[in-house]
Amino acid sequence: MQIVEVIPIVKGITKPTLTYFTKKKFALGSFVRIPIRNSKVLGIVSGFEDARSVKTSLKRADFALKKISLAERAGAISGSFIKAASETANFYATTTGNILGRVLPKFILKHPELIGKPFKLKDVGSKEIKLVQLSDNERFREYRGIVRENFAKNSSVLFVIPTRGESLRAEEELSQGINDFVFNTADKSPKKLELMLSKAGNVKHPILLITTPANIVFNRPDLNTIIVERENSGAYRTLTRPFFSIKTFLIYYAKAKGAMLILGDSILSLESLWLEREGVYSELSPITWRLKHESLAEVIDLRANKSFSVFSERLVSIISKALSEDKKVFLFGTRKGLSSTTMCGDCSSLLLCKNCQAPLVLHKEHVGGKPVYACHHCGAKRSSEIRCDNCQSWKLTPLGVGIDRIEDECKGKFPDAEVFVLDKDHASTKARAKHIIKKFFASPRAILIGSELALPFINNIPVVAAVSLDSLFSFPDFHINEKVFYLVTHLRELSTEHFIIQTRNAGTEILEYAAAGNILDFYRNEIKDRKELKYPPFSVFIKVNCEDKEERIEKKAILLQSMFSHHEPHFTLKTGKSKGLRILSMILRLSRSEWPNKVLRDKLLLLTPDFLAKVDPESII
Repeated sequence: MQIVEVIPIVKGITKPTLTYFTKKKFALGSFVRIPIRNSKVLGIVSGFEDARSVKTSLKRADFALKKISLAERAGAISGSFIKAASETANFYATTTGNILGRVLPKFILKHPELIGKPFKLKDVGSKEIKLVQLSDNERFREYRGIVRENFAKNSSVLFVIPTRGESLRAEEELSQGINDFVFNTADKSPKKLELMLSKAGNVKHPILLITTPANIVFNRPDLNTIIVERENSGAYRTLTRPFFSIKTFLIYYAKAKGAMLILGDSILSLESLWLEREGVYSELSPITWRLKHESLAEVIDLRANKSFSVFSERLVSIISKALSEDKKVFLFGTRKGLSSTTMCGDCSSLLLCKNCQAPLVLHKEHVGGKPVYACHHCGAKRSSEIRCDNCQSWKLTPLGVGIDRIEDECKGKFPDAEVFVLDKDHASTKARAKHIIKKFFASPRAILIGSELALPFINNIPVVAAVSLDSLFSFPDFHINEKVFYLVTHLRELSTEHFIIQTRNAGTEILEYAAAGNILDFYRNEIKDRKELKYPPFSVFIKVNCEDKEERIEKKAILLQSMFSHHEPHFTLKTGKSKGLRILSMILRLSRSEWPNKVLRDKLLLLTPDFLAKVDPESII
């Protein structure tokens, strides 16, 4: 009889593993059915021991071991995958089961046989992490060389990219001459995905598997290289519990496999560049510190305008010329609605949501034929016929530029052009987004207005303009300069002839660096500021939030203070999403060498579900 350690793949279990017994022998990583709370759930075997060697301890135990059974379908997770999940869980203060539950898609949980039989991978790749920082065209040229080099050595390549739209473009770039051996998991129905993965597992020739984070569990004995494309993308971070970065998981995974890991982007993350400077990472090819682009970049200072306007005269002239030559134009907007903020002309107070105190956004949506104010934080809406909450003045002035306002301005200034909008309000599904893009490219005189949602669907646009980025700099986020720099650089890569940035003073130096492709000066300034302020990568933040009624929040603050007093917690309190609720936030700042910390991690795991703990959060506000 065997005593088996099992990682439960179910929410609400705080223990990393559970113990069971069985008369059968299970391989490490096997899927099993385990009894929990009068039901059977899926688990993964993480270890086992002969019952005879622990006979004494079993007799002394105050609980009875339960029996487990093999899952309906064979299949096993590799030991390196389990180890990577364990390391990731350790860093993000969660359980291995929570991580596995997120990185193993439901499709694979229903069809574990597609993973294949467990095998031991020979250590044929370098465990050193290598970086590629080049423009899009140069980077994919480098990737094509890497794939063909691996094929020559009878090795397969796993190519991970954050979004499905980008994966389709990657397939076009990388499949030339090797179409029969390139497999892309994007846009596949469950049945087609099952057939594709089955074929990818059985083909004798090395393969290139292009996938979003959803199918990184797929494995082959000859898989020796992992490429993480757009490594600086925020899409690698999960938006719900457990909060962690898929990129971090892949770093641990490659190390556990003994596979080469390549992190690539036009602008690598500040942390990756810092680790390269520290000698932890290395260059695959010489890092490009100044990107070269064919398009002309121009930063337009709108402060010269005597009155507020969405478009400068210069941008109107550029758009008009492009449309007269039947060239496509893309206008980037950062916010939905007409205006991102509204200020009182008498007392200068901002118009805020009464529920959560977030700035209200003026929307084109009509209620009774009139625009409305909407809160993007809690969803509350108010009539546009309201007074200032502070002084009751009617003199409310909309500020900032939203996508709806850009659309109205385009229709007024370019009446002969067909205007398309691609954001969450206009494209709630991927099919709808593709339909808008298809119509845009089919129209001769066309302008596309879009948010970041549009970026994966477009490329090689003659004229690209960032109409207004100033509102981004008001975000209370220590990553915001890096995010804006990355966004602007990405926007310029989409343009083939002309790239324009409009600004009214905010972050001008950063915008100038981005427009010029000057990565080195931006990096030097940003890393200097972060070092002085003790921000990542020089430290690790841990944020714990909870929302409750005011009379209970004080007790929770006392509890957190008593649990984490040794780490000098910093507390803030703000209005909650609903009336009568308050949000308590606790921030812990640790030096990089202090984390992971087992004692502190175990305390975080003890917190009840009403506390939301995030390690290395994107924002500390």
